[in-house]
Amino acid sequence: MDQSRRRVLKFIAAAPMTLTFAFLGDGLLRYIKPTMKPFGVFDPADMPAGTGREVFSTSDFPAPWTCIPFIFRQEHVEFNSEKQVIKEIPAFAIRLARDEIVAYSRRCPLRGCILNFRSNPRNCGCHPERVRCCECAVEADNPILFCPCDLSVFDLTQGGRVIQGPAPRPPRKFQLHRQGDLIAIGNLECGYIS
Repeated sequence: MDQSRRRVLKFIAAAPMTLTFAFLGDGLLRYIKPTMKPFGVFDPADMPAGTGREVFSTSDFPAPWTCIPFIFRQEHVEFNSEKQVIKEIPAFAIRLARDEIVAYSRRCPLRGCILNFRSNPRNCGCHPERVRCCECAVEADNPILFCPCDLSVFDLTQGGRVIQGPAPRPPRKFQLHRQGDLIAIGNLECGYIS
């Protein structure tokens, strides 16, 4: 009888300590991840997501190398009164020569400058003497994306590969979802936060 009484008393004494550590642990986790709901340790991560409003039709791209600029709205979960922030990412939707449609962020991977689309890179008109000071320095027969800040040039026929300049990688590509003639712009590759 004495043993069972001790167990009950130990349980009663340990219960407040256990609850205290549980509440402290929850508070610490909410400090680390402020958007987490109480006891939501196993909730999925707060990843940025597109708002899903960017939709094109295949008829919007009548010819190869048709380029349509658009603004992609990406929702980020934040610890503020609105509980979210919507960031606007400038982008291009481009029909390639092989009738494939792709979408790229217009932010340069090096410093975030806005990329431009050039349909004829050999004729940029920068200097009458043809001093090669910009994207015309690249011998490309197809349209390109170029950064006016650091003069990086990206080849669209090779998946945005860097063919000139200090950019470390191609611009971020968007996921596209096709449904019949409609093309919906999804999220940036790899859940990229811009």
